[in-house]
Amino acid sequence: MSAVAVVIVSYRSEVAAVAAARSVAFDPDVVSVTIVDNSASEQRHEVFPLDDLSERVVVVRPERNLGYAGGNNVGIRAAIISGHEYVLVLNPDVDLAPGTVRSLVEELVGSSAHVVSPALAETLSGREAVLRRPGFDLLVGRGVLEAPLGRRFTPTFFGAAFLARARSFEQFGLLDEQLFLYCEEIEFVERLGRQGERNVFRVAEDVIVRHGRGGTVSPGGYDAGARSTIAYEEASRSVVVFGKTYHPIRVWLWMLARLAMAGGLITRNPPAARAVVRGVVRGLRSRTVRPDGP
Repeated sequence: MSAVAVVIVSYRSEVAAVAAARSVAFDPDVVSVTIVDNSASEQRHEVFPLDDLSERVVVVRPERNLGYAGGNNVGIRAAIISGHEYVLVLNPDVDLAPGTVRSLVEELVGSSAHVVSPALAETLSGREAVLRRPGFDLLVGRGVLEAPLGRRFTPTFFGAAFLARARSFEQFGLLDEQLFLYCEEIEFVERLGRQGERNVFRVAEDVIVRHGRGGTVSPGGYDAGARSTIAYEEASRSVVVFGKTYHPIRVWLWMLARLAMAGGLITRNPPAARAVVRGVVRGLRSRTVRPDGP
């Protein structure tokens, strides 16, 4: 058995987070499950229905919303301190079948990669699809990052579910907390690549997990087609912050692409258009520091 610590960041998704925790809590490779409640400071008085999981799952309630990177880093630090070998990061809207953790561990052990993520099974526009690598997505920055006017994208893993070596975080640093939401996995790959690592990640295409895509991105799920203004704003900010950190020339092209997207949204979704502009402006105003170490 391997020592796998599971981290799930929840934002107003108590029931879903517990369901994700349940899918791994009794796995023989899993030694701890931590749910980080990023909505705890809102005092919503919602509870996590742990029931029989109360002795297997720990809920951490930060004093403020730490974002995706900051929330996951709470659990990653705890895993490192406890000496666990691997960290499994899960969105609350994923569901792992029995044996999935073992399959991911075997994939990582059998390679020199720092991170392995599964393929994602999703329902898109009413049809079932299996995504075996992150594709073009203007919202979250992929595609824009490498070629603003093309359909190439920066190779990366799925941030919704991935298994990483704890020592990789010790050696190269945790997730970049300058990125509140989106682009964290892209930044991690970029950072390690710039430090000479050539085999940062792999996608285990034969290991598939169900991904529902949650309310922070889309109030009714992605299939509803209505993405939240939070997603538009934070994705835009993250693209600019990432660009300022690593690509200070190309970032201006990415910002133009974002503003063009806002122009396309202005008539059919004015709140989303305003959110994109807010994100770009906030990104420009954000101070950035390259996280080159632990």
